[in-house]
Amino acid sequence: MEASAVLSTPDAQARKNAKAMAGWAKFMGVMTIIGGCLQVLTIFGIVIAWLPIWMGVVLTKAGAKAAEYADKGDFASLEGMTGQLKTYFVISGVMIIVSFALTIIVMIAWLVLLGLGVFTLPSLAEMLKQYQ
Repeated sequence: MEASAVLSTPDAQARKNAKAMAGWAKFMGVMTIIGGCLQVLTIFGIVIAWLPIWMGVVLTKAGAKAAEYADKGDFASLEGMTGQLKTYFVISGVMIIVSFALTIIVMIAWLVLLGLGVFTLPSLAEMLKQYQ
């Protein structure tokens, strides 16, 4: 009965969760780094590829700290893991905010240019004529 009480402590459960998370965090970090390296091969990707590479490195470090916390159970490893995860989520959140803002700006510019007659969209009938 005493062994089950030890296994059900919050610290033991946190260490178990950290151990289960460590491998996935490292895997996702490496995959994100690879994705960033592949982005470098595109014209636009050269400009922003450093972001996913940075995020992948941060996630890989979080995975390493999670594994360290699962093994040792020390507070410094837990603090390092949560710090790395905080950094990852801040970067991700800022990227989402910037993406939404740019999307809205491009949509407004597109609607303004369409309204000014700078370019026109073909009608469905005109598009179908191309295929007859």
